[in-house]
Amino acid sequence: MRSSLIALAALLLAAAPAAAQETGAAASPADTVRRMDLPPEVAEEVIDFFNDGRTLHFSGRTRIPEERTIGGDVAVLGGPLTVAGRIEGRVVVINGDVELLPGAVVDGDLTVVGGTITGLDAARVTGEVLTYTERLRYVHRGDRIARSERDRRRDREAARGGDTGTGRATFLVTSGQSYNRVEGLPIHFGPVIETSGSNPFRLRALAVYRTENGPFFRTERWGHDVSAEQFFGGRRELRVGGGVYSLVAPIEEWHLSDTENGLSTFLFHRDFRDHYERKGWNAYATLEPRGTPLSLTGGYRSERHASLAAGDPWTIWDNGDAWRPQPLVGEGRLNAVFGRIGIDTRNDRDEPSNGWWVQGEVEHALDDGLVRPAALRPTFGPLDEFSLVPVPAEPFGAFTRGMLDIRRYNRIDPDSRLNLRVVVAGSLDGSELPPQRQHALGGEGTLPGYSLLELDCGARVDRVVRPVGGTGPADPDDVPAFFTRYGCDRFALAQAEYRGSLSFRFNWSGRGWWDDDDGDDEGEDGDTYRESWDTDVNWVLFADAGHGWSTRDGLGDDTGVDAGFGLLFDELGVYAAVPLRNGRGVNLFVRLGSRF
Repeated sequence: MRSSLIALAALLLAAAPAAAQETGAAASPADTVRRMDLPPEVAEEVIDFFNDGRTLHFSGRTRIPEERTIGGDVAVLGGPLTVAGRIEGRVVVINGDVELLPGAVVDGDLTVVGGTITGLDAARVTGEVLTYTERLRYVHRGDRIARSERDRRRDREAARGGDTGTGRATFLVTSGQSYNRVEGLPIHFGPVIETSGSNPFRLRALAVYRTENGPFFRTERWGHDVSAEQFFGGRRELRVGGGVYSLVAPIEEWHLSDTENGLSTFLFHRDFRDHYERKGWNAYATLEPRGTPLSLTGGYRSERHASLAAGDPWTIWDNGDAWRPQPLVGEGRLNAVFGRIGIDTRNDRDEPSNGWWVQGEVEHALDDGLVRPAALRPTFGPLDEFSLVPVPAEPFGAFTRGMLDIRRYNRIDPDSRLNLRVVVAGSLDGSELPPQRQHALGGEGTLPGYSLLELDCGARVDRVVRPVGGTGPADPDDVPAFFTRYGCDRFALAQAEYRGSLSFRFNWSGRGWWDDDDGDDEGEDGDTYRESWDTDVNWVLFADAGHGWSTRDGLGDDTGVDAGFGLLFDELGVYAAVPLRNGRGVNLFVRLGSRF
């Protein structure tokens, strides 16, 4: 019996190659390689192949019909690719799937990056089949593509601190999040340490010095930010960390970047953010499977929150003007669990032209330890007599809130793209959120056709003062003023923009364009003189719509809708926006980088 089985196995092994050769079936399993991660050398090879002038390019959904034969190499950007006919050459598909229909033939290697292959069993591929599920992040350089700086930076970090890295230890001195009206310029300094190996340990222990908030040795001037992370698994996919901190934090930081807000505050006396104090600790675990666009984080935080009055930091323009009051936040202890999910398939982090970016977050407060502090409301009686009316403290209950930010980047052609964004956030259980968890719309980061934080559900109608020691002076201007709330308990925002390109070329040589291929001329001394200059400017048409809701007495705002136009000179964007509902005039503004 045993000898019969051995003979049968030998017969099957001998017949298999002959059968494959006779039928012209798909590549054998030994010729098929499937990997999750995309090695740097493979990414560079794929890009070189795409940029080769002899390669035939396709973009987006592509189909090779049954009756068609393509001679030569083929590269498809964005896929999917469906093959029913024949391709006589190598095939590379970037960030797309491949479907091979019965009878399809590929006379060469088949490489798929950021996608999958189906139908191999019913088709014929004469070369090697390679599949990498990790997407390729790229940027356009005209008709060519290049690897994104993000991936190049990741490769450099892996080479420096990966499996064979030696680790690093530095003393860091840097500015904090941004120049703001509460702490001026926060300066962070301290050691940053990372060990070597495939499971590095990271430690950052920074002191925080605030240029605002009084004398040098006052405790209000000082904070700290100490954090630690440990990697597990040998591939930097899982890390566990935590931190202890005493920081001034923005209530909402997603409207504008730190750089934009800091420059606006320092130059123009305009702080787009409101702030509060948070002290405490947190612990978390983050999973980022290599080769996938997914990131998952879960954690716990225990913090004490406090309201902060606006300071008096120096600015270049309008330095003598008063600053916008801060809101009173829910003060006390917050114990909460939180979770975050991220999906990032963008081809480039800074200037994406294709892919998805999704960020979601949920936070659940485990107790009701936050209270809006007592304050005094300035009022004037029938005879214009001034008085301060007490406003009692107001507790907040436990809450659950969430936020979801979805962005889609679509490349229409090499010079244009359509970008879409939807953001929804707020209370998930119908409760009123403490001000530090509320939201407001309006201004350059959300609805630029409207004034800053204009759609705030009436939060900035009621103004109170909070005297030191609990007693008020005769003049309310002598004590810090606050708003009783920050914004709405829920909001929804939709943004869309269409971007195109304008090319400008200036020629002062006196020759026709057909005589000036490169715009240069060579002098008698052999030097090259520039006789023309060309540049590309992107233009943007955009529209936004947003609405906010409050659970407090059913308050809410009208829906804000605006539209606008802008010109992008590399990283600098100059825009004009007009409100289409209940607005006032045209708003001219500048942004650094893309709107989203």
